[in-house]
Amino acid sequence: MSLIPDHIAITSSAELGAVIRGIRIAAGLTQAATAALCGVSAPFLNGLERGKPTVRLELVLAVCRGLGIALVAVLPEPTDLANTPRRVPRRAR
Repeated sequence: MSLIPDHIAITSSAELGAVIRGIRIAAGLTQAATAALCGVSAPFLNGLERGKPTVRLELVLAVCRGLGIALVAVLPEPTDLANTPRRVPRRAR
């Protein structure tokens, strides 16, 4: 039985970083080994695990692929979108 759930809702960069760190540690990998496995630098992986909000998406996806993490988009129902408040464009403010 695994202590890691098979689905986790991610709502922030800090939560994604914590998940990635947990998977890495559960696999017994160091940051350096994980970075090499995923084709990213160790400083990048460190920032990602700490929840740095300005990371490059393609590198985040490379880390997820390397660790076997699947990112899945759960699409809203069209009716949910109709009731979502919209931001006012900057020019119109």
